[in-house]
Amino acid sequence: MDGLNTIVDLDTEFLKKVSHLPDELNKAARRALVLTNRWFRLVTLAETGKELRIDSKAMKTRFRVYKKGGQSKLWVGVRSVGVHRIGKPEQMKDGVQVGDRFFDKAFISPMNSSELLVWRRTGKHDKSLERVDLDVADEAEEIIGSYMTELNRKFEEYFYREFQHFLSSTK
Repeated sequence: MDGLNTIVDLDTEFLKKVSHLPDELNKAARRALVLTNRWFRLVTLAETGKELRIDSKAMKTRFRVYKKGGQSKLWVGVRSVGVHRIGKPEQMKDGVQVGDRFFDKAFISPMNSSELLVWRRTGKHDKSLERVDLDVADEAEEIIGSYMTELNRKFEEYFYREFQHFLSSTK
């Protein structure tokens, strides 16, 4: 995993066992991919939010499912999250409080945005500002990695269920 994005590959070796049924196999595999991505997105999003004490709405845009042709891919963005997305920022005497986190020497300003953003000065000039972010890459990658073995098992489970569904609906 490269720290900015994570691409997850599924082990589809077991599909060779039923390759003599191409149409039903392809339909079941596509549907199983979609269901697996949906499940993986849901569980990793929930666990990431819980582990990092971040509202899952802040992480929702970082878990995207893309469908192209017969493929379904889950993209996970694990770059830093602006602290304004983890709760309502409150200005204090020495900094900004967001939820149960305190950011020293920070201040709140919209800075051409509809949201109240949290900033910190990096120098003595007015233009030397940086947005205060929370690094989530390591924790998110650890959580995603912890589901890799279960991800393949889940895909196989969904595939067999969908395959059975396609077989029973053609009778």
